[in-house]
Amino acid sequence: MFGDPVLNPKAWKICTLKELGKCKNGMNFHSSDSGFEINCLGVGDFQNRDSIVETNLLPVISINEFPSADYLLNDGDIVFVRSNGNKNLVGRSVCVYPGKKYLTFSGFCIRFRVEDERLLKPNYLLRVLKTKSIREKMSGRGANIQNLNQKILGDLEIPIPPISLQEEYVSFQKSIDKSKFICLIVSDVNCPY
Repeated sequence: MFGDPVLNPKAWKICTLKELGKCKNGMNFHSSDSGFEINCLGVGDFQNRDSIVETNLLPVISINEFPSADYLLNDGDIVFVRSNGNKNLVGRSVCVYPGKKYLTFSGFCIRFRVEDERLLKPNYLLRVLKTKSIREKMSGRGANIQNLNQKILGDLEIPIPPISLQEEYVSFQKSIDKSKFICLIVSDVNCPY
């Protein structure tokens, strides 16, 4: 529907990710910390997910002080794996929906928060960030532990299609998700998904 975001065959306006929102590295904590308990998204929780809604099922950590607002995740935030020994996992992304629950993210992650009205939060952007060509631009740096940083993320060029096309995509995605759900419920149907 949109074509390869790096090639941008539809010649849509290009914006860097840093023009569209803000990045924040996750918080560091130690096993000896105590005082406050909070659910925390870590690199092991990403798997092959697009989104995480049941955030209360994520691991609970203990910290000395309750995190500032910058370290709490909001609905629609996209979180990236920042550092990992496996280069293929660096740049993996997931969208979180904690609702009214407190959720933080580990220092091995980077949070991106959309702050631009030219993007529907976050459906289209998440798809772009998961394409092979964009993932290659995020490929990790380093000899043993691979790393992604805010500069690499911020410099990613993102094509911005009209909101009407983004809305059409979201509608299409919802119909596909609904079909997958129905296939799971009705076990005797040969599901193409």
